[in-house]
Amino acid sequence: MDEQRRIACAEVERFKGDLKQQSNSSMSKMREFEEKISSLIKERDQMIKHRDSAVEEALLWRTELGKALERVVIMEGAVFRAEEKVRVTEAEAEARIKEAALREAAAVKEKQELLTSLTMLQSQLKRQHVSEAKQVFEEKAESCSSNNAVNNNLPETKHMDPSEENIDKACLSVSSAVARDIQATEPTIADVREVSSETEESSLDIPVQQEGPSPSHQP
Repeated sequence: MDEQRRIACAEVERFKGDLKQQSNSSMSKMREFEEKISSLIKERDQMIKHRDSAVEEALLWRTELGKALERVVIMEGAVFRAEEKVRVTEAEAEARIKEAALREAAAVKEKQELLTSLTMLQSQLKRQHVSEAKQVFEEKAESCSSNNAVNNNLPETKHMDPSEENIDKACLSVSSAVARDIQATEPTIADVREVSSETEESSLDIPVQQEGPSPSHQP
């Protein structure tokens, strides 16, 4: 009986030792698991922090992207308006260039017509002056020749009549007047040419902004 009790106590002690060893190993494993769990919790917290920072950064980038897209839309609108303005300006410039070319052509044509009219008028005036001067000169010459014939028939001792002397002076003055008329016609032609050249310069200098039909000159 005592032997059995002793064996039972030995078995109990052995079981207690085994249980204690198992308990110690379990406690050590639990401590290891707790350490692993704490490290995992720390890693989880760090990952949560990284996730929150990444989400915040993504929100910031999304906000910046929205602003950038808005600026892009605004810039595209500005570019479109600028291109439209450039097209309108080019169309207006082409229209003004065409209008200026038409005005220049009209001015050149008008200048040529004016020069032709002035040339014809100068020729007519010159022929008229020459014919009138020639007619007056012939009339005065006939008058002078008749007076000279009368004077030749008079005696040599007779004094000259003052009226006859005035007629001779009139003949000389008429010839001088004819020469002066012919000389005066040439500066008139030069003046007309100078005026026509000034008209050409002023007609070619046409401002683009002005509008209206150019006046027509009748010869």
